[in-house]
Amino acid sequence: MSLLSLRFSTVASVIALSALSPAGAWAQSAEPAASAEDDGIITVWGTRVEADNLLLEESDMAIRQADHLSDLLRQIPGVDVGGTHSLNTRINFRGLDDRDLNVFIDGALQTNYLYHHIGNLLINPDILESADIQLGTNSVTHGGLGGAIRFETKDAADLLLPGRHIGGRIAGGWNSNALASGSLTLYGQSGDLDLLAYYNRVDRGNFEDGSGRQTIGSDGITQNLLLKGEFAIASGHSLRLSYDRYWDAGDYTQRPDMGVLTNTAITGNILIPTEYRRESINAGYRGNFGDALDLSLTVYTNDMRLYRDESNPAIPRGIRTDRRVDADNWGVNLLAQSQWDMGDVGQTFTWGGEYFDQRLDYVPDVKGNAPSQIQTSESLALFVEDALSFGDGLLQIRPGLRYNHYALDLRTTGTGGSWDAVTWGLAGDLNAGGGLRLFASYTTLFRGPEPAEPFGGNAGVKIINPNLEPERGSNFEFGARWQGELGPVETGLTARYFRTHITNYIGEVPSGTGPGVVWDANIGTANIEGFELAANLRAGNFDLLAGFSSAVLDASRLTGADLTESLREIGDKLTADVAWHSDDRLLRIGADVQHVFAKPTASGDLKPAYTVVNLSGRWDDVAGIAGLSLTAGIDNLFDVTYTSHASRTGSTFHPVFGPLILNDVEPGRNFKITAALRF
Repeated sequence: MSLLSLRFSTVASVIALSALSPAGAWAQSAEPAASAEDDGIITVWGTRVEADNLLLEESDMAIRQADHLSDLLRQIPGVDVGGTHSLNTRINFRGLDDRDLNVFIDGALQTNYLYHHIGNLLINPDILESADIQLGTNSVTHGGLGGAIRFETKDAADLLLPGRHIGGRIAGGWNSNALASGSLTLYGQSGDLDLLAYYNRVDRGNFEDGSGRQTIGSDGITQNLLLKGEFAIASGHSLRLSYDRYWDAGDYTQRPDMGVLTNTAITGNILIPTEYRRESINAGYRGNFGDALDLSLTVYTNDMRLYRDESNPAIPRGIRTDRRVDADNWGVNLLAQSQWDMGDVGQTFTWGGEYFDQRLDYVPDVKGNAPSQIQTSESLALFVEDALSFGDGLLQIRPGLRYNHYALDLRTTGTGGSWDAVTWGLAGDLNAGGGLRLFASYTTLFRGPEPAEPFGGNAGVKIINPNLEPERGSNFEFGARWQGELGPVETGLTARYFRTHITNYIGEVPSGTGPGVVWDANIGTANIEGFELAANLRAGNFDLLAGFSSAVLDASRLTGADLTESLREIGDKLTADVAWHSDDRLLRIGADVQHVFAKPTASGDLKPAYTVVNLSGRWDDVAGIAGLSLTAGIDNLFDVTYTSHASRTGSTFHPVFGPLILNDVEPGRNFKITAALRF
């Protein structure tokens, strides 16, 4: 299908949906513009990104026209996002990828390692309301080895302007480098009930990189349907329910995480019909009983399926079957908080728990009714944390304890195991005066072994090592924050040092118990050490965000480790983002730059340096038409040929296919425009 026809079908789909809505009966309202009685409230369609003391507001992100998580997160020091294919999104914190992080969407844990040639996350950045980034594990309230990120999707309450009870938005976008998109959102409020319905479609073609080389196997369609409702059962108490379906289909390459040079060298122009989808149902309760108790309970299912038809006999070394893997997940999260004072000491007591259950079912030959390879895992965590405040906030101390339980059952090979540990944390924050705060934290770590990689059939040859210990370790951080004014400039500065120490590092190795049989083993110790600097500046109509980050991996005490998957080292990164807005905030223009320094890796490779510049702008209430907005931009302004350090990089020698260039090269220059009408 040609890209022109894809663009037409995308716009046609959204127009057809919008024709079903009684738009003419709805009150017209400007997307960002508010009436005088709205107290200057401005509503935009964007994502709020927060990492420690660093904040990117929705207006900062709205002009980026995000169609990939990298558009939202790459400006954050210490964070990168790898992958260019729609199937391959890999969040990276300080060199650790998302397999070592806790990633949540509306409270649902996204732990889904299905296949090493694709990513583990299916996330639509367009509908995200916020992204809360916790770089490093510095609290017992989450159990990620390298930190956590919590995504929240938009609610009707986020979008309704004050005094309005119903509304909607239709949008269409076009990119010069092989992408078109469209979305329709309807939302409203009736009494104590809020409702939102959202549909998005993105049609991708084969983009060109900065050297003019066209990729192959990126031609496909992603769609996202989100239905959400929230009912206020009493003041401070509400029930919520959501259904989120994301699906991606196309004729894709055999190795979507690798660049065009590798894929053409191995499979030529052969493409594989592929479907990858996520379906989530989320139910929750929020109860606010005042300072005595603020409680949030979430129960969810989060199921994923990967299907590929690899029956084409021309595929080199192909398995000549169609195969499928299902990840059936469900979980429960409970978070509660109580506040009280004991004389001059204020206390915020946080407690809760997390339960996650996963069943992986791999069918190596769907049409041939081959038997499944099944494996299950479950994790349970209970935590308590007490934030003590002395001297009216002069000093804060936060101790915490966490109990961790993890069990893994490899049913195909009839082996299993379980592991338990108590971890703890201690954090402190001191008000040094003059807007300066000093902080430090120390948190111990726990992580059990992953299930076998299902889509590669590893569950049929993997057993549990009876001597395996869980990964343990610690994360230590200290730094300073300063907020104040430098003349007319509102300023926020943060400096942080960190050291993450991982013991009993787990790697898959031959078991020695039989031909082809593998198991996990503890292969040594790894350390990641570095620092991050960030600055938020605001003066008049100008905003500036700047950052620098550095992380160094010491893998000298790891033996037999493959460092290309879970440990992907990122070069030192310098970022700057500057934006100007008009006095009425109807016009916003921005530019951002990212320079990544060359990185010699622990495995002996050299990842080259690169610099990328992007321009963007947004005009609201275009030509006086209330609710009409135009957003335009140029990504990769100077048409640089580069590969993110969080993606596949470098070269290798394959015993069958010979030398291979793995680089998953990013798109070249890309002109983007989005038109949206809010009604």
